[in-house]
Amino acid sequence: MQKKSLNEFNAELQANINNGEFEESISILSIAITQYPNENKLKLNLGNVYKVLGQIDNAINVYTTLLSTSLKNIANNNLSAIMLETGQIEKCINYARSALEDNENYYDAKYNLALGLFENKNYSESLNICNDLLIEENYRDRAYELKIRVEQIICKWDHFSETQEHLKNNEIIVHPFLHVSYVSDESSNCRNAKSWNKDVLSTKVNEQLIKTDNKIRLGFLCGEIRNHPTYYLIKNLFKKINKDTFSMYMFSYDHETGKKLHIEQDFNEFIDITPLNAAESKDKIKSYDLDILIDLTTIISHNRSNIIHQDIAKVIIAYLAFPGTTGSHIYDYILTDNIVTPLEKQKYYSEQFMFLPKTYQINNGEINIDIKNERSDFNLPSDGIILGCLNQSFKLDPVFFDIWINIMKNHENTYLWLLNNGVEMKKNINKFIDKRIDLKRIIYADRIDYENHLQRIQHIDIALDTRIYNGHTTTTEMIQAGIPLVTLKGTHFASRVSSSILNNLELNDFITENYEEYERKIISLINQDECICAKKLIRQKINNPEILSVKIFAKDFEQALLKCFS
Repeated sequence: MQKKSLNEFNAELQANINNGEFEESISILSIAITQYPNENKLKLNLGNVYKVLGQIDNAINVYTTLLSTSLKNIANNNLSAIMLETGQIEKCINYARSALEDNENYYDAKYNLALGLFENKNYSESLNICNDLLIEENYRDRAYELKIRVEQIICKWDHFSETQEHLKNNEIIVHPFLHVSYVSDESSNCRNAKSWNKDVLSTKVNEQLIKTDNKIRLGFLCGEIRNHPTYYLIKNLFKKINKDTFSMYMFSYDHETGKKLHIEQDFNEFIDITPLNAAESKDKIKSYDLDILIDLTTIISHNRSNIIHQDIAKVIIAYLAFPGTTGSHIYDYILTDNIVTPLEKQKYYSEQFMFLPKTYQINNGEINIDIKNERSDFNLPSDGIILGCLNQSFKLDPVFFDIWINIMKNHENTYLWLLNNGVEMKKNINKFIDKRIDLKRIIYADRIDYENHLQRIQHIDIALDTRIYNGHTTTTEMIQAGIPLVTLKGTHFASRVSSSILNNLELNDFITENYEEYERKIISLINQDECICAKKLIRQKINNPEILSVKIFAKDFEQALLKCFS
């Protein structure tokens, strides 16, 4: 066989890659490496192709062989990216730092390092790197996105209004989840989501699937069968769906064994797609000839949106995970209700609305009001009024926080209980308070297991909802614990979730329409007599079996699915 030149190999390789023929590319590269064993760029390309195909172990092996060559920086950077994707954060950081040893301006590696540090909760160093990257045109948008994610989590609000305006005007395109947590304008959220999804999700393929039985074949895609709010909300729904109407299939990844065992008997099959790459996962799901596929993760972190194609099921539905439009034409429907998404908002959604009659948000139907611990177990005062906001720190914002502090300034016997997100968060909160109240009145709750969390929240007197991005599972938990929760009905999905939940429970007195009303309602509940009356009212509502019935919700859910399918 005549030996090909490197140029001939490269031309053949490029043609195959352009046509998406990656398996054939491996064969070409293997022959080329045999003929040109000292051409390390061929090996680098081989590693890149393996990575594209999801053959991660092979990619790692190839990159590792290059760590002692002139391409070591690139190999270190590529290994850093793989470690980030596979959740090996310390290795991600170490490889990124190695890539930067010989070239401190290797911006790919800098960005990977910033991401790794973010995931490792080293927010200060991550933020510093982001600020450095802002001057580089090719990294400006990505660095800006990560920067505002960091600032949001650590409650660094110096440029909060400026950031809101940048995002609202779509001067920068960010992940839709981040966008809806800053911007309450549905039109802006829609533009951002569509732009973000432009090159992310696949195009429509019209292909009829063949039904093999008389039942509707219903699939769920979920990466949250673990210690995650989605699991706790939906776990009991699966038991109540009518098995005479639906054959049910769960396509799960990265689940916890105990959580899987709790629900797997509710399905005809529980299919683990964890070890499968995107193409294999798509083919696996497609082989079940699904009538309906419900994506319970969509575009939030830990998603598998890369396997969602419109030929994967006759109807594809987005549900529960993300409070807004995905911006993608791939999803046919979003299951929602007329409070979080009034009909006039349809024009801002790429998915068609399918309304549930009450609230879109399922609850687990479990109520536990037995208190098995003391306030002192959580460093709470024995005789004060506890204002509790145990939502994640990214949901906090300076507007509402200012209202809370002003209330506390005028009511000495009040304490604010927040979820602890580290030293930097506390430092920024202290800076924002600026000596207006004694900092000892701010108490931080560490993360604990779910059951103990449900116990501790019952020591809260008044639950404070967040403004732009409401509590979701947290709101449900507070209400089920019998705690009055005050919310402000906002202008987009994420800011109207608590209103939907409260309305379903006929607790509309706790839904406010403006800042002044929100503040007045909290102040009125600081009066102990009024607070006690509110708690009695809430417990009357949640003890009504008709209101929190998972069985009734399941019937409404089934009817919505049947409408989507028809």
